[in-house]
Amino acid sequence: MIVGELDDRRRPYVKCRLFIARLRIDAEIHFLLDTGADSTSLHPRDTIDVEIPFEHLRNRSLSHGIGGSSAYFDEPAELAFPNASETTFYCYRVNLQIAEPSETNTSLPSLLGRDVFNHWYMRFDPPNLRLDFEVRHADYIVEVE
Repeated sequence: MIVGELDDRRRPYVKCRLFIARLRIDAEIHFLLDTGADSTSLHPRDTIDVEIPFEHLRNRSLSHGIGGSSAYFDEPAELAFPNASETTFYCYRVNLQIAEPSETNTSLPSLLGRDVFNHWYMRFDPPNLRLDFEVRHADYIVEVE
């Protein structure tokens, strides 16, 4: 079981380990669960923390959403979500959307999209501060001691 957390405004977050092999990125990220997002995206406040080398990114495209258009770079990545005891990691290969920094997105959290959590059964109970997931599918699983 993966355990999420709710922030002070009861927004649902899930932590994971982000790996981007080509860019040599290995970092912990807290993603906001976004049921309206088709794909998972990394936004500027996290790209700064993990030191994304924008000069090496390619595959730039525009994404159109509720807030307007934004530029993203498509980058193969792996996301590893720990179980509650952090002895098992459920891993997913994704095409991560890395947001190009702009005036309008600097404060946005990174978003976990349906490309990942559509493989989970979710229990979301804000009044009781509960958020957890039963994994129904993972690309692969890593056991640690």
